[in-house]
Amino acid sequence: MSEPDSLPLNFDDVVIDFAGRRLLRGGELQPLEPKAFAVLALLAGAPGRAFSRDDILDAVWGHRHVTPGVLNRVMTLLRHALGEEANAPKYLHTLHGVGYRFDLPTMATAPAAEAADDGPPLRRASDRAEIAAPSRWRVAAWTLAGLALVAASGWAWWRLQDDRERGAVAGGATAVANPVLAVLPLRALGDDPRGQAFADGLSEELINLLARIDGLRVTSYASSFQLRSAALPRSEVAKRLHATHLLEGSVRQDSERLRITLRLIQVDADRTLWTQNYDRELRDIFAIQDSVARMVGAALQLQLNVGSRPRPGPGEDPRLYRRYLLARGANMASPSDPRQGGLDAERALREMLAEHPGYARAWGGLSATLWMLALRPSPERGEMRREAERAAANALRLDPRQADAHAVLAAKACNEQRWSDCLTLSKRSVELAPSDSIWRTWYANRLATVGYVRAALRETEQAQAIDPLVPVHNFTRARLLDTLGQHDEARTYLMRADPSLSPTAVFFNALWRGDPATARRAVEALPKDVPWRASELAALDAMDDPELWPKVMPIIEANEALAKDGMVPYDFTRLLLPQRDYARDIAGLDGVQKEGYASYQMVFWQPESRALRQDRAFQAYLRRSGLLAFWREHGWPDVCRSDGKDGAICD
Repeated sequence: MSEPDSLPLNFDDVVIDFAGRRLLRGGELQPLEPKAFAVLALLAGAPGRAFSRDDILDAVWGHRHVTPGVLNRVMTLLRHALGEEANAPKYLHTLHGVGYRFDLPTMATAPAAEAADDGPPLRRASDRAEIAAPSRWRVAAWTLAGLALVAASGWAWWRLQDDRERGAVAGGATAVANPVLAVLPLRALGDDPRGQAFADGLSEELINLLARIDGLRVTSYASSFQLRSAALPRSEVAKRLHATHLLEGSVRQDSERLRITLRLIQVDADRTLWTQNYDRELRDIFAIQDSVARMVGAALQLQLNVGSRPRPGPGEDPRLYRRYLLARGANMASPSDPRQGGLDAERALREMLAEHPGYARAWGGLSATLWMLALRPSPERGEMRREAERAAANALRLDPRQADAHAVLAAKACNEQRWSDCLTLSKRSVELAPSDSIWRTWYANRLATVGYVRAALRETEQAQAIDPLVPVHNFTRARLLDTLGQHDEARTYLMRADPSLSPTAVFFNALWRGDPATARRAVEALPKDVPWRASELAALDAMDDPELWPKVMPIIEANEALAKDGMVPYDFTRLLLPQRDYARDIAGLDGVQKEGYASYQMVFWQPESRALRQDRAFQAYLRRSGLLAFWREHGWPDVCRSDGKDGAICD
């Protein structure tokens, strides 16, 4: 039996922790014997696939010489642990005469759809099922290298809610016109005496932050805490607090680790709209409170349809528009599986287009979803991008004012280094959706890519003013501040960002600040099978003992040999070598920019890269990339100026 992907699976109020071999429901551990968990891991590791009884017995018990009653008993245990009844299955389905199948809430398949005559074919997300079981190295690459792009280009737009929450909302919960939220005091679990103090602090931080969301009324801290010890049903708590929704959860502190579980309840429907787990190290509890509070706030803005989000246009069906927003929101994948969120969004948007082939927003959303999915390594990324471009063109044919479509065509132009088109189209997406802070963040990233770093910082500051709860803006701001050499200030914003998005940024920021201890902690926290973990640790060791530097390069080269399916064979650890190959660095960073999956081409403009900018290879890069011609027409960046001839002087 092959091991399933080690990343947890999170849906409704259930978490399947494959690596820890645990099942949690409603934040509570469900006791399962080893064979029962092995059956669950097998089925849940391949949602939607039918397994015969013999398949299961072979995989879990290693043979078929087990009485039928054994498997029947295990399935009964699993249904009980998942909170479902045999006659009303939600996840575990009995296929009479065949075996069993595990379905996720968002896995229901729409009828096959005919493509619009003038649009791209409506394939199902499951048509790419072979991507669903990547190697461990590839998962690490997607989660870390791919997520380096997130913060740089606005991927957290796709992460404002858990990757399965769309199914929970679309499944029947109704929007409330004037939501009132009560944040109940979080319960402290475990034996650590500091736990309750942290739980209370986070509860208060959540109340203070959520109260700032336009259109959302939040009950006061004093009112919520009066009911801390009251053994009341949710309906009575909501009645006393005059609330339509409750945010509840728990905090478990084990030594220097924190696990925070939160869920949003719509009281009148007695339904969980959203649930999420956060795992953090207890190094700076105030930064953790701020980070988690902002992520929760961003998620609830979409769930409760409040805040500074775009609104439907004149004559647009609000219900259809909200369905589009929820499909778009499914792209905001859980930290454990960013790819799955994109597949969920793709599926939902294709279902919309099957029913409403003339809905331009859905075409634009599909184009953006496919483009973001294509950021991750896969043999299909070229075709996915081409389909994204066709979807964008179809959106603009139906409605030339579709911001999503302009953003995708801007991304294509940027990757091809057509800088004028890149910035013009990106700016147009901002003009068309001025309240969408993410397209503004994409624009900021592109300004920084061509060297206009201070202008990019101004755009990011405006994005934060529009949407202050989105954690990715803190990451983007930190990357820009690092690029300007303001590393201490950058650290402040990195602490407010989602740590799962920023391990590489934290590592380099720490070194630029002269703090190797923090850099080492950031690297050691990475999964051991992440390739660049070894090269970064080796580089840190060599900084302490220079005689070790010769051992670093073979590790770097071995990492680069693993790159495939669109990953650029360049390990950023090269930036730390005492003897730099600037031509190799420039080629690597140029390749990363063309593939569009990370933000480290900004390193070109940092004070630490002055020697690189003086190298002859950099002048060749400026000509080859078209930056020199672009600057001559549109203006010079902060660190470069004309040499009066045919080149540039870059300080």
